[in-house]
Amino acid sequence: MKTIVIPGHGTFELENVVLDLNGTVTETGTFIPGVVEGFEALRRAGFRIFVLSGDTKGTLAQTFKGFPYIQAVLAKTGQDKRAFVESIGPEHTVCIGNGNIDVEMFKVARLSLCTIQAEGSTTKAMIEADIVVTHIKHAMEILLDPHKLIATLRS
Repeated sequence: MKTIVIPGHGTFELENVVLDLNGTVTETGTFIPGVVEGFEALRRAGFRIFVLSGDTKGTLAQTFKGFPYIQAVLAKTGQDKRAFVESIGPEHTVCIGNGNIDVEMFKVARLSLCTIQAEGSTTKAMIEADIVVTHIKHAMEILLDPHKLIATLRS
């Protein structure tokens, strides 16, 4: 568990990283450059990693077959995503996503990051997120470097 004290925001005790699949870590079924390295760095830092997807194409399990430290989870709706985050401890969870389906999990997570990449992002997701970044790589870097997180969120 990573403990970070942020002036004006309190103490963050982060253990879980929950990511949306499509548009967040993949683009048209392919990992976005930097994602695999980011997964490895998050694992080395001690985070538990979960990827949530509606699995529209039926490829979720196969996509993560080579990543035994990532739990791929079927979540077809925003409520499914929220329920999953609530089941693993939202107070210790960071959520990363980009769409309306991610808004409900953003509402309960201790920290939420919205990515704006090739697929874009919805305004609802951006408004609900604590931080908005332009690339998944940047979201992962913020989690790995407490100074970046503190600099962004301090008040």
